[in-house]
Amino acid sequence: MSRPVIGYEQLAAAVRQFAIDGELVDIQPLQRGHIHDTFVSTWSTGSEQRRYLHQRMNDKVFQDIPAVMHNIETVSRHLWRKMDGKRTLDGFQVLDLVSTREDRGYLVSDSGQWRTYSFIENTSSRDQCSRPEQAFEAARAFGWFTSQLADLDAGHLRETLPKFFSTPHRLQQFEDALAEDPRNRAKGCIGEIRFAQTRRDMAFVIDRMITSGEIPVRTVHGDTKLNNVLFCNDTGRALCIVDLDTCMPGYSLYDFGDLVRFTAATSAEDEQDQSKVGTDLTLYRQLVNGYLEGTRGALSDAEIDLMPFAARLVTYTIGLRFLADHLAGDVYFKVHRPGHNLDRARVQFRMVEKMEQQADEMVVTAR
Repeated sequence: MSRPVIGYEQLAAAVRQFAIDGELVDIQPLQRGHIHDTFVSTWSTGSEQRRYLHQRMNDKVFQDIPAVMHNIETVSRHLWRKMDGKRTLDGFQVLDLVSTREDRGYLVSDSGQWRTYSFIENTSSRDQCSRPEQAFEAARAFGWFTSQLADLDAGHLRETLPKFFSTPHRLQQFEDALAEDPRNRAKGCIGEIRFAQTRRDMAFVIDRMITSGEIPVRTVHGDTKLNNVLFCNDTGRALCIVDLDTCMPGYSLYDFGDLVRFTAATSAEDEQDQSKVGTDLTLYRQLVNGYLEGTRGALSDAEIDLMPFAARLVTYTIGLRFLADHLAGDVYFKVHRPGHNLDRARVQFRMVEKMEQQADEMVVTAR
């Protein structure tokens, strides 16, 4: 359900509640992302102008905004302490959350719940990877993010989307949807159902290793798409990680696996021509090298060994989500044609199948 459009006066009243010096000159919408309403404001202080990014947060998707903002503030404070007053650390910037005039991390108003960041100038994001260097840079940035949060106790964060990273949970959702089959769709996707069922054992591998202590629970980003990295327009280098809404306790390899699933894919997520589907091994190797350089020894040997498996597991997990939603009647993901979620599931499962065939080529040997 879409939220009401906000007028300029209401918008201006909200952004003026943040601790920003100067006179408000302008506010413009920014078409970024599909969840929050995002705007950029310009403020004048004498001869200088500065810009800020404002978001009216979507409390239909993120129903516990206080928990989301607690996590963002916790992660941001941890990173800023490491910056120790410097503008950059290892060449990276950190999102600068601007407090309200009442020194709160976000604003609750009649028009919604708002947060504000300093705008990071001279940067842009990418929806698709145009060259291997971009893959390396994105992975290096997410690896750096992991390494800097390695000493943050993940227990200090709240689970804002319960079981979001849990493959056993996604498997159970799929099995429940299959048992119900409210739209009688199971008969049209027998092959996909069989594919999911014959690989169900892989769903429990990471959970067992976390329980046994073989791999640790870490603070993870949770949405490592290429477009959540800001690249410097001058150098092409990754400069900042954005969109911290899904920062939660999890396993770091989810971040790496989702990065491979999204960035190294050879087709669109809903491609209907299966011959186009797969994983670009050149981009995959750049993602491995970048992530290892960024993490700089923060990962254990067990985690490094599991990197190829994580790529398969996360892709399988997203496939389960698409297939479950298809069986349930398309109640979660937006669809634009009949069978859209089934097409998406087929792409994910084909990627898993191709990665299984490429297993020897995907082994990580560097330490």
